[in-house]
Amino acid sequence: MAQFGAKRPRFAPVATTPDNALPTYNFESVVTIGKLVAANLTVTNASGELYGDDALAEKIDMFASGSLELQTDDKTAEVHAALHGATLDELEEELTDSDSDVAPRGGLAYYKVLIRNGVRVYQGVFHPLVNAILGNDSAATKGSSITFGTSTTTFTVFRCNSGAWRIRKEFDSEADVIAWCDEKLGYTAPGGG
Repeated sequence: MAQFGAKRPRFAPVATTPDNALPTYNFESVVTIGKLVAANLTVTNASGELYGDDALAEKIDMFASGSLELQTDDKTAEVHAALHGATLDELEEELTDSDSDVAPRGGLAYYKVLIRNGVRVYQGVFHPLVNAILGNDSAATKGSSITFGTSTTTFTVFRCNSGAWRIRKEFDSEADVIAWCDEKLGYTAPGGG
């Protein structure tokens, strides 16, 4: 299997967090973060070891949290406000970050394009509970060659009430993986089907 693409990172804020279940989402508030350049997941595990009779008897590693760094081509003011809880004054066209901003928790979905035995496979990736972290900003002057900058958004990945922190599924078609990602974020097709 070889991976050669990733697309369509979308975030929807949490509507409810039921016991022993995945959250539900406000799909009407979904945002597409930008065109996906890279998605890098770092997992932090809680570990424990038990020694007995002068040797390792038991060892356990369990998911504690994760950090998902998304690089996109752009992050508009509307997307920044939706992810970080910043204030967007549409009349004045000003985006204000304040120390009182609270980034909403939500679900995040995107998909990877894989090739397996010469056949394209589309893998949907869904993180049911994430929270955007306000990061650093940089700018560079124009030089003798053009270097494109990207926008980085880092998310903390949480375990939700069902215990899930990531769900993946493979599809044969791009349309099917897009529908799955949207369904995970709360989209309901017209007519309820």
